[in-house]
Amino acid sequence: MTNPHRRNGQQYLYFSQKTGGSVWVMDVGKEKPKEVETIKVGIQPEQLVTNRSKTRLYVINHGSDSVSVIDTTTAPMEVIATLSLGAEPFAIAVDPEQRRAFVSCGPMDAGSIKVIDLTVTPPVLRNSTPVRGLLFRGLAISPDAKRLFVAGGPKDDTINDSISVYDITGSAPLLIATVQGQNESPEFIYINPIGSFAIASFRQGGINVFDAAATPPVLLSTVGSGEVNGSALSPDGRLLVMGYAEPAGGEGNYAIYDVSSIPLGTGLFFTSTCAPGPMTFSADGSRLHMISGNELVTFDMTMHPPQVAEHVPVTGPAGGITI
Repeated sequence: MTNPHRRNGQQYLYFSQKTGGSVWVMDVGKEKPKEVETIKVGIQPEQLVTNRSKTRLYVINHGSDSVSVIDTTTAPMEVIATLSLGAEPFAIAVDPEQRRAFVSCGPMDAGSIKVIDLTVTPPVLRNSTPVRGLLFRGLAISPDAKRLFVAGGPKDDTINDSISVYDITGSAPLLIATVQGQNESPEFIYINPIGSFAIASFRQGGINVFDAAATPPVLLSTVGSGEVNGSALSPDGRLLVMGYAEPAGGEGNYAIYDVSSIPLGTGLFFTSTCAPGPMTFSADGSRLHMISGNELVTFDMTMHPPQVAEHVPVTGPAGGITI
């Protein structure tokens, strides 16, 4: 999305550079993506997310147990706050009202959900709610800002196949339900724009779609897949792209599923010489941006199947990517 506050005509894409402790800012609004600047953050930055108005970027620093808050309206962009969490963070989500951010933290078998107040400057950590079970990389908030969906839940021995749902209308998250999926190790979770479906992809393979408005949420449909190395939901909530673990010496394998209706149908499978990695859609859904090793790869999603439109060298590996 074009940032209305500065540098007219530029459309920003951000990705975390894990080993360099920095965030790369790329302009993807032109024919060929171009680096704009790099921003130093904490140790081993991974997942990152912007607020709805695109004025703030929040970065998980997995290695330094913190969150960096970046003002994207200044030139250059700058870190305006670093919040210590006291535990290793895994995932972050900002509510649609831009009032709070939620962070899932470890250790993996006895974690917590941290609540950050974004209405004050600098942001302040307000609450830490203990959680039982395994937390992975996935957090998503319903469009009405009333529910938080967490990829993870109570564990059974070493197997985790659950999605946890929290009421976030109060000052602290309140567990509503934990629902069992059909696959192991949920990692990515998305809520479609109208809040009807919660869509979870599992590292060990599989897509599960839940009724996000039901109490408890109900599993509606599932399809199997390979081991997932990246996924992204289109802005309209219709298409889910999955990138699968690359076979030794083989090509990158991908699938596109229509997740707008139930039951889920057969995916459109395609291959690429680019191995899958962190990925995100452009604001209009016409492009898919992905970090593949040391390249930023852009797929033209208007083609059938999608084709690589551009690839430019960057410094990987990437921990997360967003627009």
